[in-house]
Amino acid sequence: MTGDKEIAPDQSMDAYRRTRALATSLLVFMAGLFVAALAWEASYPAFAWLRSIAEAAMVGALADWYAVTALFKRPLGMPIPHTEIIPRNKDRIAVSLGHLTQRKLVTPEAVARLIESWRIPDELTSALLDPARRRALTNELAELLARLIEASEDAAMQRCVRHLAGKVVQGVSVAPLAGQLLSAFLRSPRRDRLVRDVVGAVSAYVETHRDSLCRLIADKLPWSRALNLVNLDEKVASKLVDWFRSVLDDMRDNPDDPARRQLIERLESAAQWLLRSDRAAQQESVLKEKLLRNEALLGFLDESWHDLKRWLLNDLKQEASETKAYLDAALAGLGDTLQSDAGLPSLFQQWLHGLVADLARRHGDKIGELVTTTVRDWSTTHITETID
Repeated sequence: MTGDKEIAPDQSMDAYRRTRALATSLLVFMAGLFVAALAWEASYPAFAWLRSIAEAAMVGALADWYAVTALFKRPLGMPIPHTEIIPRNKDRIAVSLGHLTQRKLVTPEAVARLIESWRIPDELTSALLDPARRRALTNELAELLARLIEASEDAAMQRCVRHLAGKVVQGVSVAPLAGQLLSAFLRSPRRDRLVRDVVGAVSAYVETHRDSLCRLIADKLPWSRALNLVNLDEKVASKLVDWFRSVLDDMRDNPDDPARRQLIERLESAAQWLLRSDRAAQQESVLKEKLLRNEALLGFLDESWHDLKRWLLNDLKQEASETKAYLDAALAGLGDTLQSDAGLPSLFQQWLHGLVADLARRHGDKIGELVTTTVRDWSTTHITETID
Protein backbone atom coordinates (compact mmCIF):
# COMPACT_ATOMS: atom_id res chain seq x y z
CA MET A 1 0.00 0.00 0.00
CA THR A 2 1.19 3.55 -0.69
CA GLY A 3 -0.94 5.33 1.88
CA ASP A 4 -4.29 5.49 0.00
CA LYS A 5 -7.08 3.68 1.79
CA GLU A 6 -9.14 1.27 -0.23
CA ILE A 7 -12.92 1.82 -0.14
CA ALA A 8 -14.95 -1.30 0.42
CA PRO A 9 -17.85 -1.92 -2.01
CA ASP A 10 -20.44 -1.68 0.79
CA GLN A 11 -19.01 1.66 1.96
CA SER A 12 -19.04 2.99 -1.60
CA MET A 13 -22.69 1.96 -2.05
CA ASP A 14 -23.67 3.56 1.27
CA ALA A 15 -21.97 6.80 0.25
CA TYR A 16 -23.79 6.66 -3.09
CA ARG A 17 -27.16 6.22 -1.37
CA ARG A 18 -26.49 9.12 1.02
CA THR A 19 -25.48 11.42 -1.84
CA ARG A 20 -28.54 10.42 -3.88
CA ALA A 21 -30.87 10.99 -0.92
CA LEU A 22 -29.31 14.41 -0.27
CA ALA A 23 -29.66 15.45 -3.92
CA THR A 24 -33.28 14.29 -4.03
CA SER A 25 -34.05 16.11 -0.78
CA LEU A 26 -32.54 19.33 -2.15
CA LEU A 27 -34.62 19.00 -5.33
CA VAL A 28 -37.81 18.49 -3.31
CA PHE A 29 -36.86 21.44 -1.10
CA MET A 30 -36.31 23.69 -4.11
CA ALA A 31 -39.63 22.56 -5.60
CA GLY A 32 -41.40 23.44 -2.36
CA LEU A 33 -39.59 26.76 -2.22
CA PHE A 34 -40.63 27.47 -5.83
CA VAL A 35 -44.34 26.76 -5.06
CA ALA A 36 -44.26 28.90 -1.90
CA ALA A 37 -42.53 31.81 -3.65
CA LEU A 38 -44.94 31.57 -6.57
CA ALA A 39 -47.92 31.68 -4.17
CA TRP A 40 -46.61 34.70 -2.23
CA GLU A 41 -45.13 36.54 -5.20
CA ALA A 42 -48.31 38.62 -5.82
CA SER A 43 -48.34 39.88 -2.24
CA TYR A 44 -44.58 40.20 -1.88
CA PRO A 45 -42.87 41.12 -5.17
CA ALA A 46 -39.42 40.42 -3.66
CA PHE A 47 -40.33 36.73 -3.66
CA ALA A 48 -39.83 36.82 -7.46
CA TRP A 49 -36.07 36.59 -6.83
CA LEU A 50 -36.57 33.63 -4.56
CA ARG A 51 -38.80 31.96 -7.16
CA SER A 52 -36.18 32.51 -9.87
CA ILE A 53 -33.44 30.99 -7.72
CA ALA A 54 -35.58 27.94 -6.91
CA GLU A 55 -36.60 27.61 -10.56
CA ALA A 56 -32.97 27.75 -11.74
CA ALA A 57 -31.96 25.17 -9.15
CA MET A 58 -34.71 22.77 -10.26
CA VAL A 59 -33.85 23.23 -13.94
CA GLY A 60 -30.14 22.57 -13.22
CA ALA A 61 -30.92 19.51 -11.11
CA LEU A 62 -33.26 18.07 -13.73
CA ALA A 63 -30.70 18.77 -16.49
CA ASP A 64 -27.96 17.01 -14.52
CA TRP A 65 -30.30 14.11 -13.79
CA TYR A 66 -31.20 13.77 -17.44
CA ALA A 67 -27.57 13.97 -18.60
CA VAL A 68 -26.36 11.33 -16.16
CA THR A 69 -29.37 9.06 -16.66
CA ALA A 70 -29.04 9.27 -20.44
CA LEU A 71 -25.53 7.82 -20.16
CA PHE A 72 -26.78 4.58 -18.63
CA LYS A 73 -30.47 4.14 -19.54
CA ARG A 74 -33.59 5.76 -20.99
CA PRO A 75 -34.93 8.57 -18.75
CA LEU A 76 -38.29 7.47 -17.34
CA GLY A 77 -38.18 4.55 -19.79
CA MET A 78 -39.10 6.76 -22.72
CA PRO A 79 -37.50 5.97 -26.15
CA ILE A 80 -35.68 9.30 -26.38
CA PRO A 81 -32.94 9.43 -29.05
CA HIS A 82 -29.32 9.56 -28.02
CA THR A 83 -29.88 7.95 -24.62
CA GLU A 84 -28.47 4.67 -23.18
CA ILE A 85 -25.13 5.88 -24.49
CA ILE A 86 -22.91 3.47 -22.53
CA PRO A 87 -24.97 0.26 -23.07
CA ARG A 88 -25.30 1.04 -26.80
CA ASN A 89 -21.51 1.55 -27.13
CA LYS A 90 -20.34 -1.20 -24.77
CA ASP A 91 -18.16 -2.94 -27.36
CA ARG A 92 -16.51 0.29 -28.46
CA ILE A 93 -15.89 1.25 -24.84
CA ALA A 94 -14.35 -2.17 -24.18
CA VAL A 95 -11.98 -1.79 -27.14
CA SER A 96 -11.06 1.75 -26.07
CA LEU A 97 -10.33 0.65 -22.51
CA GLY A 98 -8.19 -2.20 -23.81
CA HIS A 99 -6.19 0.14 -26.04
CA LEU A 100 -5.86 2.67 -23.20
CA THR A 101 -4.57 -0.02 -20.86
CA GLN A 102 -2.07 -1.31 -23.40
CA ARG A 103 -0.76 2.02 -24.73
CA LYS A 104 -0.99 4.36 -21.74
CA LEU A 105 -1.28 2.38 -18.50
CA VAL A 106 0.60 -0.93 -18.76
CA THR A 107 3.64 0.46 -20.55
CA PRO A 108 7.18 -0.76 -19.80
CA GLU A 109 8.07 2.63 -18.37
CA ALA A 110 5.00 2.86 -16.13
CA VAL A 111 5.37 -0.69 -14.80
CA ALA A 112 9.11 -0.20 -14.23
CA ARG A 113 8.45 3.00 -12.26
CA LEU A 114 5.90 1.18 -10.14
CA ILE A 115 8.30 -1.69 -9.42
CA GLU A 116 11.08 0.76 -8.59
CA SER A 117 8.85 2.64 -6.15
CA TRP A 118 8.22 -0.57 -4.23
CA ARG A 119 11.96 -0.86 -3.35
CA ILE A 120 11.76 -4.65 -3.45
CA PRO A 121 15.49 -5.30 -2.69
CA ASP A 122 15.27 -3.25 0.53
CA GLU A 123 12.04 -4.95 1.57
CA LEU A 124 13.50 -8.37 0.78
CA THR A 125 16.66 -7.65 2.78
CA SER A 126 14.63 -6.47 5.77
CA ALA A 127 12.44 -9.57 5.61
CA LEU A 128 15.41 -11.92 5.38
CA LEU A 129 17.23 -10.28 8.31
CA ASP A 130 14.16 -10.33 10.57
CA PRO A 131 14.00 -13.81 12.22
CA ALA A 132 10.21 -13.77 12.58
CA ARG A 133 9.53 -12.72 8.97
CA ARG A 134 12.23 -15.07 7.68
CA ARG A 135 10.68 -17.94 9.63
CA ALA A 136 7.30 -17.21 8.07
CA LEU A 137 8.90 -17.17 4.61
CA THR A 138 10.71 -20.43 5.38
CA ASN A 139 7.44 -22.08 6.40
CA GLU A 140 5.78 -20.87 3.19
CA LEU A 141 8.60 -22.26 1.07
CA ALA A 142 8.54 -25.55 2.99
CA GLU A 143 4.78 -25.87 2.49
CA LEU A 144 5.17 -25.13 -1.23
CA LEU A 145 7.96 -27.71 -1.48
CA ALA A 146 5.82 -30.33 0.28
CA ARG A 147 2.90 -29.68 -2.08
CA LEU A 148 5.15 -29.94 -5.12
CA ILE A 149 6.56 -33.24 -3.88
CA GLU A 150 3.12 -34.65 -3.06
CA ALA A 151 1.77 -33.57 -6.45
CA SER A 152 4.71 -35.01 -8.35
CA GLU A 153 4.04 -38.13 -10.40
CA ASP A 154 6.26 -40.97 -9.20
CA ALA A 155 6.74 -42.46 -12.67
CA ALA A 156 7.75 -39.09 -14.10
CA MET A 157 10.15 -38.42 -11.22
CA GLN A 158 11.67 -41.88 -11.61
CA ARG A 159 12.28 -41.16 -15.29
CA CYS A 160 13.82 -37.85 -14.30
CA VAL A 161 16.11 -39.51 -11.74
CA ARG A 162 17.16 -42.11 -14.31
CA HIS A 163 17.79 -39.39 -16.88
CA LEU A 164 19.88 -37.32 -14.46
CA ALA A 165 21.85 -40.38 -13.38
CA GLY A 166 22.50 -41.22 -17.02
CA LYS A 167 23.66 -37.68 -17.72
CA VAL A 168 25.99 -37.78 -14.72
CA VAL A 169 27.45 -41.16 -15.66
CA GLN A 170 27.84 -40.23 -19.33
CA GLY A 171 29.24 -36.81 -18.49
CA VAL A 172 32.04 -38.06 -16.26
CA SER A 173 35.09 -39.47 -18.09
CA VAL A 174 36.33 -42.04 -15.61
CA ALA A 175 39.31 -43.35 -17.59
CA PRO A 176 41.17 -40.00 -17.94
CA LEU A 177 40.32 -39.16 -14.32
CA ALA A 178 41.68 -42.50 -13.12
CA GLY A 179 44.76 -41.99 -15.30
CA GLN A 180 45.38 -38.54 -13.83
CA LEU A 181 45.00 -39.85 -10.28
CA LEU A 182 47.33 -42.77 -10.94
CA SER A 183 49.88 -40.54 -12.68
CA ALA A 184 49.75 -38.03 -9.80
CA PHE A 185 50.26 -40.90 -7.34
CA LEU A 186 53.32 -42.15 -9.24
CA ARG A 187 54.84 -38.64 -9.28
CA SER A 188 54.13 -38.08 -5.60
CA PRO A 189 57.07 -37.99 -3.12
CA ARG A 190 55.08 -40.47 -1.04
CA ARG A 191 54.94 -43.02 -3.84
CA ASP A 192 57.53 -45.36 -2.31
CA ARG A 193 55.86 -45.22 1.07
CA LEU A 194 52.46 -45.97 -0.43
CA VAL A 195 53.86 -48.86 -2.49
CA ARG A 196 55.57 -50.25 0.62
CA ASP A 197 52.35 -49.99 2.63
CA VAL A 198 50.27 -51.65 -0.10
CA VAL A 199 52.77 -54.48 -0.66
CA GLY A 200 53.09 -54.95 3.10
CA ALA A 201 49.32 -55.20 3.43
CA VAL A 202 49.23 -57.87 0.70
CA SER A 203 52.03 -59.80 2.47
CA ALA A 204 50.18 -59.61 5.77
CA TYR A 205 46.99 -60.87 4.10
CA VAL A 206 48.88 -63.83 2.59
CA GLU A 207 50.34 -64.73 5.98
CA THR A 208 46.95 -64.42 7.72
CA HIS A 209 45.23 -66.69 5.18
CA ARG A 210 48.20 -68.97 4.61
CA ASP A 211 46.42 -72.26 5.31
CA SER A 212 43.47 -71.58 3.02
CA LEU A 213 45.82 -70.36 0.26
CA CYS A 214 47.96 -73.48 0.61
CA ARG A 215 44.92 -75.74 0.25
CA LEU A 216 43.70 -73.76 -2.75
CA ILE A 217 47.11 -73.97 -4.46
CA ALA A 218 47.43 -77.68 -3.63
CA ASP A 219 44.11 -78.36 -5.34
CA LYS A 220 45.14 -76.40 -8.43
CA LEU A 221 48.67 -77.86 -8.80
CA PRO A 222 49.43 -80.03 -11.86
CA TRP A 223 49.42 -83.71 -10.93
CA SER A 224 47.81 -82.76 -7.61
CA ARG A 225 46.45 -86.31 -7.15
CA ALA A 226 49.86 -87.84 -7.67
CA LEU A 227 51.49 -85.36 -5.29
CA ASN A 228 48.75 -86.04 -2.73
CA LEU A 229 49.61 -89.75 -2.73
CA VAL A 230 53.13 -89.00 -1.51
CA ASN A 231 52.02 -86.08 0.73
CA LEU A 232 53.87 -83.48 -1.34
CA ASP A 233 50.96 -81.31 -2.47
CA GLU A 234 50.75 -79.18 0.67
CA LYS A 235 54.53 -78.95 0.95
CA VAL A 236 54.83 -77.69 -2.64
CA ALA A 237 51.98 -75.24 -2.04
CA SER A 238 53.65 -74.02 1.15
CA LYS A 239 56.91 -73.47 -0.72
CA LEU A 240 55.07 -71.47 -3.39
CA VAL A 241 53.43 -69.31 -0.71
CA ASP A 242 56.81 -68.79 0.98
CA TRP A 243 58.31 -67.81 -2.35
CA PHE A 244 55.50 -65.35 -3.05
CA ARG A 245 55.91 -63.80 0.40
CA SER A 246 59.64 -63.42 -0.10
CA VAL A 247 58.96 -61.61 -3.40
CA LEU A 248 56.53 -59.30 -1.62
CA ASP A 249 58.97 -58.66 1.23
CA ASP A 250 61.75 -57.79 -1.24
CA MET A 251 59.41 -55.41 -3.06
CA ARG A 252 58.44 -53.84 0.24
CA ASP A 253 61.93 -53.40 1.72
CA ASN A 254 64.11 -52.76 -1.35
CA PRO A 255 63.33 -49.64 -3.47
CA ASP A 256 65.59 -50.99 -6.22
CA ASP A 257 63.95 -54.40 -6.36
CA PRO A 258 63.40 -55.41 -10.03
CA ALA A 259 59.85 -56.61 -9.36
CA ARG A 260 59.05 -53.35 -7.63
CA ARG A 261 60.45 -51.28 -10.52
CA GLN A 262 58.54 -53.45 -12.97
CA LEU A 263 55.33 -52.88 -11.00
CA ILE A 264 55.83 -49.10 -11.08
CA GLU A 265 56.60 -49.19 -14.81
CA ARG A 266 53.41 -51.15 -15.47
CA LEU A 267 51.42 -48.67 -13.39
CA GLU A 268 52.91 -45.78 -15.39
CA SER A 269 52.00 -47.52 -18.63
CA ALA A 270 48.49 -48.11 -17.32
CA ALA A 271 48.17 -44.41 -16.40
CA GLN A 272 49.21 -43.32 -19.88
CA TRP A 273 46.86 -45.87 -21.43
CA LEU A 274 43.94 -44.53 -19.41
CA LEU A 275 44.83 -40.95 -20.31
CA ARG A 276 45.42 -41.30 -24.03
CA SER A 277 44.11 -44.59 -25.34
CA ASP A 278 41.01 -44.54 -27.55
CA ARG A 279 40.43 -48.15 -26.59
CA ALA A 280 40.18 -47.15 -22.92
CA ALA A 281 37.52 -44.58 -23.82
CA GLN A 282 35.64 -47.14 -25.92
CA GLN A 283 35.71 -49.73 -23.15
CA GLU A 284 34.58 -47.13 -20.65
CA SER A 285 31.65 -46.18 -22.93
CA VAL A 286 30.63 -49.83 -23.31
CA LEU A 287 30.85 -50.31 -19.55
CA LYS A 288 28.67 -47.24 -18.95
CA GLU A 289 26.01 -48.50 -21.37
CA LYS A 290 25.91 -51.86 -19.59
CA LEU A 291 25.77 -50.12 -16.22
CA LEU A 292 22.86 -47.88 -17.24
CA ARG A 293 20.90 -50.93 -18.51
CA ASN A 294 21.52 -52.88 -15.34
CA GLU A 295 18.18 -53.74 -13.74
CA ALA A 296 19.63 -53.69 -10.24
CA LEU A 297 20.93 -50.14 -10.72
CA LEU A 298 17.63 -48.96 -12.24
CA GLY A 299 15.72 -50.51 -9.37
CA PHE A 300 18.04 -48.80 -6.91
CA LEU A 301 17.44 -45.42 -8.58
CA ASP A 302 13.65 -45.90 -8.51
CA GLU A 303 13.69 -46.90 -4.86
CA SER A 304 16.00 -43.98 -4.07
CA TRP A 305 13.33 -41.54 -5.28
CA HIS A 306 10.67 -43.21 -3.11
CA ASP A 307 12.97 -43.13 -0.08
CA LEU A 308 13.89 -39.50 -0.69
CA LYS A 309 10.24 -38.51 -1.16
CA ARG A 310 9.14 -40.24 2.05
CA TRP A 311 12.01 -38.70 4.00
CA LEU A 312 11.36 -35.18 2.70
CA LEU A 313 7.61 -35.29 3.36
CA ASN A 314 8.15 -36.67 6.87
CA ASP A 315 10.91 -34.17 7.61
CA LEU A 316 8.88 -31.18 6.42
CA LYS A 317 6.12 -32.11 8.88
CA GLN A 318 8.49 -32.03 11.84
CA GLU A 319 8.89 -28.97 14.02
CA ALA A 320 12.67 -29.40 14.04
CA SER A 321 12.90 -30.04 10.30
CA GLU A 322 16.36 -30.36 8.79
CA THR A 323 15.06 -29.16 5.44
CA LYS A 324 13.50 -26.08 7.04
CA ALA A 325 16.75 -25.43 8.87
CA TYR A 326 18.66 -25.52 5.58
CA LEU A 327 16.10 -23.21 3.95
CA ASP A 328 16.27 -20.77 6.86
CA ALA A 329 20.07 -20.77 6.81
CA ALA A 330 20.08 -20.19 3.04
CA LEU A 331 17.65 -17.27 3.36
CA ALA A 332 19.66 -15.79 6.23
CA GLY A 333 22.83 -16.06 4.17
CA LEU A 334 21.11 -14.33 1.26
CA GLY A 335 19.99 -11.53 3.58
CA ASP A 336 23.52 -11.05 4.93
CA THR A 337 24.89 -10.94 1.39
CA LEU A 338 22.33 -8.36 0.29
CA GLN A 339 23.17 -6.24 3.31
CA SER A 340 26.97 -6.48 3.07
CA ASP A 341 27.32 -6.20 -0.72
CA ALA A 342 26.29 -2.68 -1.66
CA GLY A 343 26.23 -3.44 -5.37
CA LEU A 344 24.08 -6.56 -5.22
CA PRO A 345 20.74 -4.84 -4.37
CA SER A 346 21.35 -2.42 -7.24
CA LEU A 347 22.03 -5.30 -9.63
CA PHE A 348 18.91 -7.09 -8.36
CA GLN A 349 16.83 -3.93 -8.87
CA GLN A 350 18.18 -3.51 -12.40
CA TRP A 351 17.43 -7.15 -13.20
CA LEU A 352 13.90 -6.82 -11.81
CA HIS A 353 13.43 -3.53 -13.67
CA GLY A 354 14.48 -5.14 -16.94
CA LEU A 355 12.36 -8.24 -16.31
CA VAL A 356 9.07 -6.42 -15.69
CA ALA A 357 9.75 -3.97 -18.52
CA ASP A 358 10.35 -6.86 -20.90
CA LEU A 359 7.20 -8.66 -19.69
CA ALA A 360 5.15 -5.50 -20.15
CA ARG A 361 6.64 -5.01 -23.61
CA ARG A 362 5.97 -8.59 -24.71
CA HIS A 363 2.60 -9.12 -23.02
CA GLY A 364 1.05 -5.64 -22.94
CA ASP A 365 -1.16 -6.53 -25.89
CA LYS A 366 -2.46 -9.59 -24.01
CA ILE A 367 -3.31 -7.44 -20.97
CA GLY A 368 -5.16 -5.00 -23.22
CA GLU A 369 -6.96 -7.90 -24.87
CA LEU A 370 -7.92 -9.23 -21.42
CA VAL A 371 -9.44 -5.87 -20.47
CA THR A 372 -11.34 -5.67 -23.76
CA THR A 373 -12.70 -9.23 -23.47
CA THR A 374 -13.67 -8.78 -19.81
CA VAL A 375 -15.58 -5.53 -20.35
CA ARG A 376 -17.20 -6.88 -23.52
CA ASP A 377 -18.48 -9.93 -21.61
CA TRP A 378 -20.08 -7.81 -18.89
CA SER A 379 -23.83 -7.53 -18.96
CA THR A 380 -25.45 -4.13 -19.54
CA THR A 381 -26.58 -4.03 -15.92
CA HIS A 382 -23.14 -4.89 -14.61
CA ILE A 383 -21.29 -2.33 -16.71
CA THR A 384 -23.84 0.30 -15.75
CA GLU A 385 -23.50 -0.44 -12.04
CA THR A 386 -19.70 -0.60 -12.30
CA ILE A 387 -19.30 2.75 -14.03
CA ASP A 388 -22.14 4.37 -12.08
